[in-house]
Amino acid sequence: MSVQNLLSSFNFTHWPEIHYGADVVRNIASALPQNGQKILWVTGGRCGIFSTYFEAFVRINGINIADDQIVQISGEPTPQMIDDVCAKYRSRGISKIVGIGGGSVVDAAKAISAMLPLETSLFDHLEGVGKGLALTGSKIPFIAIPTTSGTGSEMTANAVLSEVGEQGYKKSIRHKSLIPDEIWIDPSLMTSCPPLLTACSGLDTFTQLLESYLSTKSNVICDALAEKGLRLVIDNLEKAFAEGSQDTNVRGSMAIASLLSGTCLANAGLGIVHGLAGPLGGFFEIPHGVACAALVAKANQVNHRALKERSSLVTNGGVDFTQKMANVGRMFGAGHKSDDYYCEQLTHHLFEWESRFSIPKFSNYGITKSALPKLVNAASNRNNPIELTAQEIESILQHCL
Repeated sequence: MSVQNLLSSFNFTHWPEIHYGADVVRNIASALPQNGQKILWVTGGRCGIFSTYFEAFVRINGINIADDQIVQISGEPTPQMIDDVCAKYRSRGISKIVGIGGGSVVDAAKAISAMLPLETSLFDHLEGVGKGLALTGSKIPFIAIPTTSGTGSEMTANAVLSEVGEQGYKKSIRHKSLIPDEIWIDPSLMTSCPPLLTACSGLDTFTQLLESYLSTKSNVICDALAEKGLRLVIDNLEKAFAEGSQDTNVRGSMAIASLLSGTCLANAGLGIVHGLAGPLGGFFEIPHGVACAALVAKANQVNHRALKERSSLVTNGGVDFTQKMANVGRMFGAGHKSDDYYCEQLTHHLFEWESRFSIPKFSNYGITKSALPKLVNAASNRNNPIELTAQEIESILQHCL
């Protein structure tokens, strides 16, 4: 990468106050309002792993929480879901919101925090499909407690909402005030995360770090953070999936990688994997982590081939994306071979992860070959290191069927 590119102008968003450590949530009472002020707790559904996380959190802290203080988010939040919650709680004097769960829960809590002070519908503020109304920046103070290591939503200035169907979408509301006021990252809350969710969430983190690192908008700070995050995933994802699943050091390393991925995507943007994951999640009931985990190996292979074939024909602002891709490949085992070799090594290891973790195929979610043209047409190539053709994008999807 040229010095000129490293020193080009960029903006960088602020970070929230971060509390990190095994059992750190035992100290959270200091961050909660006292004297009868009302807290709204946002978590996952009563059934399954999200209930386990929330119950563990409540048990650790000895907190008594009434049922009418809990909002449960099952699946990915919709605009109507957020509107309904806000209509119910807007007049109840909520002074703080605490979101504890995976990325969808954190996104829902962010959206509730932003919309409770307003009288408008969330849809009016949704990018691309709503009325385009700007958020005011007013919000209810918000604490995020992530329980999976995936989206890095605890570090971003947007909240993702979905409507699934023929005319579905996956879009964001956005404002710097959506960044949580505090985040509490406790690896002890993550040890119950089952293997497949651990793998898909971890590959989402890896994808966000890789796509930010290879983004046309990346900068020197994002590069440094992405490199650290990628190393953490490479060293810990397989452990978290298997023998290290109960190790809070392993889980903590993945949690920090996820945090870094959220920061990187917020400041550098993402590439073709997320450009496809958006419409996939709008048209079909497919978890975001599964979509990214299935796409990333083939997408990296297609990007590498396109860079080899066409890099001399495009202007990349002085950035050698092949060299950057090779830098990541060397993290799996460095030597003295060519950049091209290490690019192929990166792709090789991503395909190995796809196989080792038994990442589900898209056909499991009702996606067939007939849907590919619509998905290709809806895909975004923004920030990808090279513009891909429709045929190249379709080849990525074909691999995942």
